[in-house]
Amino acid sequence: MKHLIFLLPGAVFIFLLCAYIPAFHSAYQRRADPSSYMPVSTVMAVASGTIAESHKTIFLTMDMDMNEAMLRKYQKGLVQEWYDPRIFAYLEKERIPATFFVSGLFAETYPDLMRSLASTTMFSFQNHSYDESGFIPHCYWLTPLVTPQEKIAQIEETQTILEHITGQKPRYFRYPGLCSGKGDDALVQSLGLEINEGNIFASDPFNPDGNRIANHILARLKNNGVILMHIGGPNAPASYDVLRKIVPAIRARGYIFEKL
Repeated sequence: MKHLIFLLPGAVFIFLLCAYIPAFHSAYQRRADPSSYMPVSTVMAVASGTIAESHKTIFLTMDMDMNEAMLRKYQKGLVQEWYDPRIFAYLEKERIPATFFVSGLFAETYPDLMRSLASTTMFSFQNHSYDESGFIPHCYWLTPLVTPQEKIAQIEETQTILEHITGQKPRYFRYPGLCSGKGDDALVQSLGLEINEGNIFASDPFNPDGNRIANHILARLKNNGVILMHIGGPNAPASYDVLRKIVPAIRARGYIFEKL
């Protein structure tokens, strides 16, 4: 019995050591894996107790569309603006990073707006072709581009416009109408751009039902999801209300907004 009592502390020590070594090894692996690092903003939020440590990431992207017909209506005064300024004010007030996929024609039409948005570090600007021409026939009502050279010209012109106005060189491309054909992906990639079509579709164009749109988005949330919305105006009348509904709900579910 004496010997057993004498050996007991050593046995307990060995048991604890065996139990904790795997945990320390796992922690070390996570520390050594760069993909497991949190963004600095997330680390600070965890430290302050404003979010749970097991955070999830969501990307809010918004399309800035413009075609020749829209431009003519704007120039004739038939439309006040093709965007809702409350959206940008809300994003800035709530400190929500966002990514805008911009038609080159939109940026040319609203250069002061683009410069103002670019003056913050919260937003990124990506390529949405030049004037909403379709990359295939029968893509909604979009005028189709016929040759690869026409498609290249639209993409490259938008790259030049956005870099000149915003000071940012786009890395991503999104097809007008999300329509593409055989060979289009390879063409876009040959210009040094990555295709990003989003994977959580708000379906907010021409849809006045903000509650339905918001519920549709929230039901499809997932880690590293990319929400695709629009910037309001006559073609997306409910987008501002949708944004005000989904942002608090998304944050309450432990997601962190990031930009592409």
